[in-house]
Amino acid sequence: MSGRTGVFLLMTVTLLIIALSTGTAVYYLLSAMLGMMALLAFLSALLTLMTLEIGLAAQKKRATRGESVTVRLRVRRRTLLPPGLVELEVSAPDEGRGNGRVVVVNAPFRGREYRYTIKCAHRGVYEMGVARLRVTDIFGLFTFSRRVKERMARVEVTPRLGRVPAVMVQPSDTGPQGRVRMTEDMASPSGVRGWQEGDSLKKVHWKLTARRHEMMVRTFEESARPDFLILLDCSPVNAMQSHVRTIEDALCEAAAAAALAQMEAGYPVRMPLNTKNPSEISGQMPGEIGHFLNALTWLSFDSPYSYEQVIELELRRLLRTGALILVSTRLNAALAELALRVRQLGVAVQYVWVAETTRREHEDMKQRLELMGVTVRRVNPWQETEADISDTNQGAIQ
Repeated sequence: MSGRTGVFLLMTVTLLIIALSTGTAVYYLLSAMLGMMALLAFLSALLTLMTLEIGLAAQKKRATRGESVTVRLRVRRRTLLPPGLVELEVSAPDEGRGNGRVVVVNAPFRGREYRYTIKCAHRGVYEMGVARLRVTDIFGLFTFSRRVKERMARVEVTPRLGRVPAVMVQPSDTGPQGRVRMTEDMASPSGVRGWQEGDSLKKVHWKLTARRHEMMVRTFEESARPDFLILLDCSPVNAMQSHVRTIEDALCEAAAAAALAQMEAGYPVRMPLNTKNPSEISGQMPGEIGHFLNALTWLSFDSPYSYEQVIELELRRLLRTGALILVSTRLNAALAELALRVRQLGVAVQYVWVAETTRREHEDMKQRLELMGVTVRRVNPWQETEADISDTNQGAIQ
């Protein structure tokens, strides 16, 4: 109860006591009028609180990081009794902005629409909702409030999809089981055809050639192309709290860009996500990039394992891997040794290093890796994706 309500009720009771004491009709009339005002004020605030309709709808359910999305808030009053003030406490998803207030003014049984723009600065899920409704009567005597449930507009913000050159597997990148990476499986003949310039003499079908008096060669089934393994460092980012989300965005976008480039080049891609709840995404065609973007949108960087442990674990799965792409914010001696170890197995390796600045030891390590056949591409999380592409060292691993 506010001070104004107390004074109003005190006046009403005082007039009623005077009326009972003196028997004057005027005082009865005044006390009754004040009582009716209090009753109408109470009913108008309570009915508005209970019958107010609130609707929230986002312009679109899915957006790309960096876009802005408009959210429409529609409010409709379903009572004839006029309230004095209707306030909506709106929860804002923007960083650095607390809950805001929207004051609603509209006629009975008519709706009014308000618009709110959300700046989707980071990947993830943005939610805007009405947390609480507060109604005050026209005389300012009563104020009622209640929580508003299930009035939420949700927007999924996916990482931006940049363009980077694809890593091309060379014939020398055979890996531990090079026989499965041959263009043709010599153990699976599929037929014969006439001689063509450039055919190997090993493929000539000599008996059939002697019978037909023309050069005939065997054809073989093509084996599956080697897949690409993309290992994203899902351990917590060691940075200032205000920088963490920007760095996480850069990691996800670097991994997504690498996956798209390899699928466009015709290679199947696998991307295990070693978080607290591990999962794995795979795809073969560029149209499947949506699966990668969905998983990276909801990805939490909460891996209980270090990046070194993850790479060690994945070494067992490199039998059919054509290339390994490492994506991390860290570049140290242990990770460099693991990358070189994979390269020595005959697997092409690219190291995508997400960092704003470099130090001398990092440059020395980068030169050593490149000298041993491992390409290093640095991504600055505070630069646009297109700028990062121009900083690519090499498009293909030699």
